[in-house]
Amino acid sequence: MIKKFAGTAVALVATFALTACGGGTEAATTDSAASTAPAGPFEYKDALGKEIKLDKAPSVVVAQSSVAAALLDAGFEVKGAYGELKPDASGKLSYQAGSLDLSKITVVGSTYGEFDTEKYALMNPELLVDYTFDAKSLWYVPAAQSEKILGLAPAAAVPGNYETTDAAIETFVDLAGKLGADTGSAALATSKTEYTAALAAIGEAAKASGLKVAIMSPSTDSLYVADPLYLPEGNTLKKAGLDVVSPENPKKEVFAQLSWEQATQFNDADVILVDARTYEAGKADLAKVATWANLPAVKAGQVYNWYAAAPYSYKSYAQIYAELAGQLKAAKKL
Repeated sequence: MIKKFAGTAVALVATFALTACGGGTEAATTDSAASTAPAGPFEYKDALGKEIKLDKAPSVVVAQSSVAAALLDAGFEVKGAYGELKPDASGKLSYQAGSLDLSKITVVGSTYGEFDTEKYALMNPELLVDYTFDAKSLWYVPAAQSEKILGLAPAAAVPGNYETTDAAIETFVDLAGKLGADTGSAALATSKTEYTAALAAIGEAAKASGLKVAIMSPSTDSLYVADPLYLPEGNTLKKAGLDVVSPENPKKEVFAQLSWEQATQFNDADVILVDARTYEAGKADLAKVATWANLPAVKAGQVYNWYAAAPYSYKSYAQIYAELAGQLKAAKKL
């Protein structure tokens, strides 16, 4: 078995599929979730091609944590969630949980592979929402329990792959609206304005600096490098004007798995964006990998967080892109 940093195996499941960057850098509170279900029927064609038709919009919605956080930022508050919901030692949730407040929802699972079916059943759920990356299964619904879980309420699969973060975010705004959110709210409009401004700031920094940027998820045995054309945020950053480099001989896949001997391909990268889910935990071990430690961007301290698996929302990505714009303005061409 390939040895990876603690948590990396699970993280790469998400990395190869949900390669979203972050709900900002920390969880926060929100007052924008007006979850009043419309009177009319609920109809939704999901990413598995399934038509979901209910007589009225569901009010008891349970969702995977990144999905739940994206819906919250779009104005709809779920009743329950599962996913990456274990607070750290300080009581803070992962950025993947966005603005979720655990005191306001029922948690039926706190990490990958964990789902309390009995607690879920007692909620009398009306709809479950999760990502799909293979057009067959739901990302965080454990396969061994899926038949029982999916028998308790209709399930809507949202796509895990998008061309841009704009397209991804609009998927959740649309779904939130169908669930009863006020998608014309001032809060949502403000977040969208801030998102657009943050991307513009990235474009300005890119034009002024000419920086080359690589997006990576490293382990002690392999280096996974993103092809920006197949990564929503990578493609978005390129469209904004940032020079995000691709691995050599790309294969039309999100990630190329390289040996550490091949890391020298990225000696011309001025900045590296690295998977925030696993980097801090494995930083000490990674520093012992000579080809990593000798990359110019690493030696210059120009390694910044890539917030993989963050909620797709204007609020989330406004924070992420604003942070990145500041880092790019401070970074130097190597």
